[in-house]
Amino acid sequence: MIVNKPYILSGAEKTTPEVTTFTFKAQDSTTVDFMPGMFAMLAYHEDGTGQKISRAYSIANTPNSDCLKFFISMIGGQLTSKLAGAKVGDLYYISAPYGQFKFDINSGNRLLFLAGGTGLAPFYSMLEFIISKGAKPDIVLIYSVKYSDEIIEKEKLEGMIAQLGGKLTVTVTRPKPDDVWKGDTGHVNAQMISKYAPDVKERISYICGPPEFVKALKQALAGLGVPEREIRAEMWG
Repeated sequence: MIVNKPYILSGAEKTTPEVTTFTFKAQDSTTVDFMPGMFAMLAYHEDGTGQKISRAYSIANTPNSDCLKFFISMIGGQLTSKLAGAKVGDLYYISAPYGQFKFDINSGNRLLFLAGGTGLAPFYSMLEFIISKGAKPDIVLIYSVKYSDEIIEKEKLEGMIAQLGGKLTVTVTRPKPDDVWKGDTGHVNAQMISKYAPDVKERISYICGPPEFVKALKQALAGLGVPEREIRAEMWG
């Protein structure tokens, strides 16, 4: 059931130079039941004018948590401009859950997660959910960021993957000349997928990121022989 209700901003942490993690708690202290991967509509109501500004964001925490967490790129848009000046205690409205990008923990024991930028959010929800259930699927996560300092909650991400015995690869698409980054560079493609998930045809693949990222990786997976029924995808932007 989709419910729209008031939420209080309980935290805003600048996670990377471009991304802030916002945490909201329901004014009535209730929780939201959803499947990891789904998204919410976050809305700000302008006092005086009555204007309502809303945007969709993937939920970055487990179902029925005492909060809803979002990784938001501060791009200077209508809503992000409001959020840039937000203070703990401010009132927003959230309706959730939405979407068909749903993680089924029983869908298979071999998983490939492909994330671009803040498209990492639903995978945080999935990883936390898997840990909470005590499951240990075989996970390969390939995460694409523009710059090496844009890895969202890097230590926590590495910790979750290590706890699950999974494999994490981060690739930087725009390395800077003075960058100390020693990891992979360039866009995720079929060659990179084959390198880190050579058994890709035996995995359920989940993709989340901007439209061009999702489109390119759906094509790459198809080219590697992955059946369409084994690919789950969500795009934003």
